[in-house]
Amino acid sequence: MKKTFIITLSVVSALAFGQKKFVYGEGFEYNSQYEKDIKLVLCDDYNQYVFSDINEDGYSSYPHKKIIIRKLDQNGSLIDTFIKDYANKTNGVIHNYLGSTEIGKDQFVVFTEEIQNKTNRKEIYQHVFNKKDGNFITTSIAKLFVESGLKQGTTYVRFSENGKYAAIINDRSVSKKTANTIDNMVIDLATLSKKWEKEITLDTDYMEDELAVTNSGRVLILRKSTGWKESSKLVYVSAQGEQEIPLKEKLILKTLTPVSINDQDYLVSFGYFTGIRVNQSNFADMAFINLQNGNIAMSEVPEYRNNTTMSGIDIPIAQVVNGKTYLYGFDINKRMPQSTPSNRFPDPIITYGTGRWFAVSSDGVTSSTPTGSNGKVGYFVKGSSNYLFTDNYNLTAFKMGNTAKSGTLSINNNSEGNGTVKSGEPVLTSIKYIPESDRIIFLRKLDANHFDTKSVYNWDK
Repeated sequence: MKKTFIITLSVVSALAFGQKKFVYGEGFEYNSQYEKDIKLVLCDDYNQYVFSDINEDGYSSYPHKKIIIRKLDQNGSLIDTFIKDYANKTNGVIHNYLGSTEIGKDQFVVFTEEIQNKTNRKEIYQHVFNKKDGNFITTSIAKLFVESGLKQGTTYVRFSENGKYAAIINDRSVSKKTANTIDNMVIDLATLSKKWEKEITLDTDYMEDELAVTNSGRVLILRKSTGWKESSKLVYVSAQGEQEIPLKEKLILKTLTPVSINDQDYLVSFGYFTGIRVNQSNFADMAFINLQNGNIAMSEVPEYRNNTTMSGIDIPIAQVVNGKTYLYGFDINKRMPQSTPSNRFPDPIITYGTGRWFAVSSDGVTSSTPTGSNGKVGYFVKGSSNYLFTDNYNLTAFKMGNTAKSGTLSINNNSEGNGTVKSGEPVLTSIKYIPESDRIIFLRKLDANHFDTKSVYNWDK
């Protein structure tokens, strides 16, 4: 109690004098070998929670199918741990973690699947954690067809950008001569109830490449040809069935980023046109597609055209301001190192390129602006500004609807500004803004098996 009083008093003092104040949680241990998808969730001015999942197959006694949620106190120190084992101990049963997201301020949902080869059955579960009582409620939400033990199909979970919907998409495994069947189910996250479900059948000349769910709760399926001739198809699925969106001739799409303008669905997709292409990337053209009428506006992305090491684009932010679409993204680059006698099959080297704001007008005309930072980013919104966490030390502010920087704020990650060093590697994507105390908090990796949190009060001073 005495320690808590001293820390609280120092925080109040800092707030009173308008100075930055840093509060560190006590480091907590985690298993870096098994725990994945670690993220900071359900944050308020009293508690924060750290989610992770263990989704490892094995035959040892180690708990290898676990949902782990750690509860932290106001200052970021560990006070409780909640564990949910989602593995059925029956032999021949397979379990997989599919995805997770916050539901409002009090609940967190995790989706998993259970596959029983003996009965050719796949079952989807949702596990809802409620921070008010620290309990999980597990519910079976779908039973799906499995052709055989060797043909289980693949289930995906996708979340809409506005946080309203989760789509569960099951791509059944079939032979080349059998029509491709896909189960689609959309969950309303506000009520955790089924909004709609639809089984569709598609031709086998194409296979599924990318999936997404729109802010209106419809499913997008991007397909690529299975034959030697390059081709793309875009399928738009609702409760009424599927609709193919005609694409421009020779246009190959590679990404799916749905956005909404005045309750209408649009899609931003990077790709390329087939034909004679020398030293060009697969992401040099951007399509802006009106999913209601099928209209497509194309823009070139000169910065990506000659980047032949590009293997993808990450778009963590998609916003619409006054009818104009703003996307923050960065290129993902894969390079294969030369093999050596001691390492004949080396792993690829992944690097991240320069972050860019893409501004897309209502008629599809696109411009891009570099942000001066590279790679992964965390962000939050306060008032009319986006705040991006792009390196170990700073927040970069962008006004909503403006791709120009409006300031850079130092948060002194590894120091107090007075020479005191408290090192830790920030998990950039974990930053959270807590409006009740007008502070930010983020996870830091202390070493291979320990994390802590750092809170910054008066961060914008």
